[in-house]
Amino acid sequence: MKELELAIVGGGIAGMSCAVYAKRAGLNPVIFEKAALGGQLMYINRIDNYPAVKPGSTGAEFLNVLSSSVKELNIEVKEEAVTRVAAEESKVVISSDDKEYSAGSLVVASGASFRKLGVEGEDKFAGRGVSWCAVCDGYFFRDKKVAIVGGGNTAVEDAIYLSSVCSKVYLIHRRDKLRALDYLQKELFDRSNIEIIWNSVIKKISGDNFVKEIEIENVVDDKKSVLETSALFIAVGIKPNTDICAGIIDIDNGGFVITDEYMKTSCDYIYACGDCRKRPLRQLITAASEGAIAALSAYRYLKNSYVSY
Repeated sequence: MKELELAIVGGGIAGMSCAVYAKRAGLNPVIFEKAALGGQLMYINRIDNYPAVKPGSTGAEFLNVLSSSVKELNIEVKEEAVTRVAAEESKVVISSDDKEYSAGSLVVASGASFRKLGVEGEDKFAGRGVSWCAVCDGYFFRDKKVAIVGGGNTAVEDAIYLSSVCSKVYLIHRRDKLRALDYLQKELFDRSNIEIIWNSVIKKISGDNFVKEIEIENVVDDKKSVLETSALFIAVGIKPNTDICAGIIDIDNGGFVITDEYMKTSCDYIYACGDCRKRPLRQLITAASEGAIAALSAYRYLKNSYVSY
């Protein structure tokens, strides 16, 4: 069993930030990331609220800068999926594919996955008109009518983006008001080719080889209608990727890891940061900050030494 000093599960902005701060502090971090580095950064079309990042930059551009820091510091990245974590006395045992590692400390930065609607046709048409990433797939439907479901920042940002490439965008929301920030709502309402369908939920997705229509139900009067669309983009929240932590550290009813302000979990040598953590604000800047804090907390534990936050 290979021994590691600090293992970091997840290679998004929180995990990479953690690794950079840990390396600069003198630790030897190892990132476990089965997919490409970046996490949800890869799906962000535009960044406007991250200090020192030029407004209008894409997530991919920001990722290039961040990943270059990981490479320049020679931080090891293992392209392996962590399947199990076990807390033993003063160490963590990590099962990854068909390998096992032990680590003096662990940072869980596993992020979150897009939440599904759970309606008929969703899985059948996944990749054939049903998508969870407007930035990735929107251009495939240029000059066509599309729909998006949700009412938060992501849904509104996606609708604005889609309106620039699609002929018509229907935004379907189950309530009579949006939850997105005011400046995003203003831009949304200014787009002439976006139509909001209020107080409605999706009941069924239909088509032949690709999506052709969706069945909508009004939650106020129960009236059902059919909307013709070439695609449905789903932006109804996220589900934390914390199954590997079940029974090891405390998580809330939503599956998010509970930590203190130093990112420490209910286990003294396990920390958590980013979208998998219970927190009031989910932004790139908070994920990066939490990663840095988790790194220094792990350093203090591993070195039994004080370090200023």
